[in-house]
Amino acid sequence: MGHGSYRSSDWNKLKSSRNITGSSTVSDLYKSKSMQNWLNPYGVKYRESCDSMDNPASTAIIFGLDVTGSMGYLPEEIAKNALNRTMLEIYEKKPVTNPHIMFQAIGDSKSDRAPLQVTQFEADIRIAEQLLDVYFEGRGGGNGGESYLLSWYFASRHTKIDCFDKRKKKGFLFTIGDERCHEELTDMEIQRVFGEKVEDCTSRGLYKDASEKYEIFHIVMKAGAYKYQESGESWKALIGNRAIELDPEDLNILPELLVGLMQRVDGKSIDEIVSQWTGKASEVVKKILVEAGDFVQEDSAQEKKKFLFF
Repeated sequence: MGHGSYRSSDWNKLKSSRNITGSSTVSDLYKSKSMQNWLNPYGVKYRESCDSMDNPASTAIIFGLDVTGSMGYLPEEIAKNALNRTMLEIYEKKPVTNPHIMFQAIGDSKSDRAPLQVTQFEADIRIAEQLLDVYFEGRGGGNGGESYLLSWYFASRHTKIDCFDKRKKKGFLFTIGDERCHEELTDMEIQRVFGEKVEDCTSRGLYKDASEKYEIFHIVMKAGAYKYQESGESWKALIGNRAIELDPEDLNILPELLVGLMQRVDGKSIDEIVSQWTGKASEVVKKILVEAGDFVQEDSAQEKKKFLFF
């Protein structure tokens, strides 16, 4: 999948046809009353991001959104503002070539009926159309975490992406939510969500697997369960400086942050990145990037240590 390209005019037409306004709520935007079959990851072999005449150097990008009860404001903001602005920022700033976007709706595999939903990889307005087909379950288990590791499981085992397979260039995977990540995905959960019989998987193991072909980040929202779960500390222990904390009042600069993170991985300096914007966007992105430092995969860091030792 992933033909065509994204145009703001198509977004405006979609907004008009779906009657999306600044006052639209989650229930106005996401009208599905249950998970649609084509979004169900159960039995899916692969979602593919393939090069095409329109997109000869495709880059796979996955956005995994927490759609549990405490995070209703996130998919609302994404649908009304952030998706369109993110696409426009990507096309203007060009942190990657030929973006192919997949959305994942993430819940809790220990309690939810639809703990994971996955769109196709798309390059045009179908990105937004498919996002709006997501079932907003709005639950979550109240059990000290959510199943963000489902995103890593699917990305590592059920995506085929030409950027990596053909060019050895990693895609990007961003998950966003306020809770800790569950430490384990049990064999029963895997069977129920994916229809596969495998042994239990740990969050660390799945992160490592998915990191082989994706640059992974988690945006920790400093709201909801963030404080009492100490989510920021938990995520940093799990994935290091790729856990990025964001205040809800700064959610409107999410597009600039995502582009900045992609550019930072690509080797651009912080000053070069933040010079693209002014005001709040420049200030918030700079603060986050300075605090994060360099983004080096753990395996690369270990290889560097070995080299220096010998």
